[in-house]
Amino acid sequence: IHCKLNLRNMPTEAPCNKRHEQRRSKSDGWISRKLASTLLIALAIYLDKKSSYVSFRSSYFLFVAATDTESEEVCNISKDENEDCKDSNSECAKWASAGECDANPGYMRANCQKSCGSCLTNDNRSLIETLSKYGEEQEVQGTKVKDSLEIIRETIAYMENDVFGPNPTHDIPRETALECKNRDKLCAFWAAIGECEANIAFMITRCAPSCKSCHLVDHDKRCPPLDPSIPPALLPGDLNLMFERIVAMAPGNRTGDAEKEAPGDLDGDAMPNYTVTIHSQPTSLMEGNRIVDIERDMEEDPWIITLDDFLTEEECAHIIELGYKHGYERSLDVGKQLFDGSFEGKQSSTRTSENAWCTKECRNDSVMQRIHHRIEKVTGISADNSEDLQLLKYTEGQFYRPHHDYIKHQVDRQCGPRILTFFLYLSDVEEGGGTGFTGLDLVVMPKRGRALLWPSVLNSDPKREDPRMTHEAKDVVKGKKFAANSWIHLFDFITPKSYGCA
Repeated sequence: IHCKLNLRNMPTEAPCNKRHEQRRSKSDGWISRKLASTLLIALAIYLDKKSSYVSFRSSYFLFVAATDTESEEVCNISKDENEDCKDSNSECAKWASAGECDANPGYMRANCQKSCGSCLTNDNRSLIETLSKYGEEQEVQGTKVKDSLEIIRETIAYMENDVFGPNPTHDIPRETALECKNRDKLCAFWAAIGECEANIAFMITRCAPSCKSCHLVDHDKRCPPLDPSIPPALLPGDLNLMFERIVAMAPGNRTGDAEKEAPGDLDGDAMPNYTVTIHSQPTSLMEGNRIVDIERDMEEDPWIITLDDFLTEEECAHIIELGYKHGYERSLDVGKQLFDGSFEGKQSSTRTSENAWCTKECRNDSVMQRIHHRIEKVTGISADNSEDLQLLKYTEGQFYRPHHDYIKHQVDRQCGPRILTFFLYLSDVEEGGGTGFTGLDLVVMPKRGRALLWPSVLNSDPKREDPRMTHEAKDVVKGKKFAANSWIHLFDFITPKSYGCA
């Protein structure tokens, strides 16, 4: 059905579906858009009453203005292309007007598409289908439909004109380009809300098309070799000196001379009055001298110490609560290497504990910041060298069979290998749950507030694994065991982690 109205100079924003182009006359019109819209809507309502074929609710208006002085506006009244666009709850319109589309997008996206204005036309569905050649089909709903669709348009142009264009100007290997995929259905949405910049490590590889980062999918391109001018946390011979200093400087272990020689007040700045117990140590002490002798390292016992009262009762309770807040899940071992150089996690029958990673806002928690700083003061190694704390929960019957914390593939990466494990006990355990060092016939029992510290590398070569430091979390027989791992690296861990290079 066509209706001709003598309209001139229609305003920029047409009241019909925005995906259609509108040509506007330069001449002044004699009828306002509001009046024109009213006439057309009235006509649609009239037709709706006369025929079941034309429905006002599923109609759209296409305005086409001629460029001459007698501009004609042609309005096509037809069935909407998206008949599935509807609300599943009669309250949707009221909720939408109250701002719930933004406040509660999860529910509203799924149940109030029409009221939230998140319905898709066939053209938009075609865009989504086109992009699906480059990964997961994107979910476009909610309050960011317009922005997400714009990301999809840009992504298609990027992939078809740049990455796979006939005359590419990049040097991305074809095998890398083929691995450049959106690996989640929300990549376009995340890109639209700024996650490409806010969550770089995840987005530039998992949502590379949407972030236009196909050139960074290859680990070697994304992660250049370690700058040799950057000093390591420990030089050869420093490890033994560090442990000797920690023992001497502990507030509960200080002698008069050690206290006088202390470079700072270690029991200040929220530092508790902890006491160090030596469970294993080399026979020969360094006594201030940096001695490098690998044969001597292997002949003598390694360092293992505990720091009692390193954490307060309140700090332990707070960390446990953070674990529950961020969600304890089944602990995973390091699995196979993925397309982007990262390594997947895999469940193992030798590890049945649960853990939560204390990242982002959890790491920035004031108590966690205090603990990171405390560990930094004790070890003398920057908190930036420490991974996010792994918060652990063991219930009765759970365990972690013998393993080593050293990860071989990190040796040549920017962060370097794990050199120390600073293990924090957050609870007492009624029975079992000790940390056993299998080659040393040593078991350290959990105690709330206690820290257990051991190296993963040799004093003579802090890049080299110390094979004697294999250990296990023994079965919890009765009660629950809460703990936390702080793994400390030879170099800065936080910066390369932010680019997916750790």
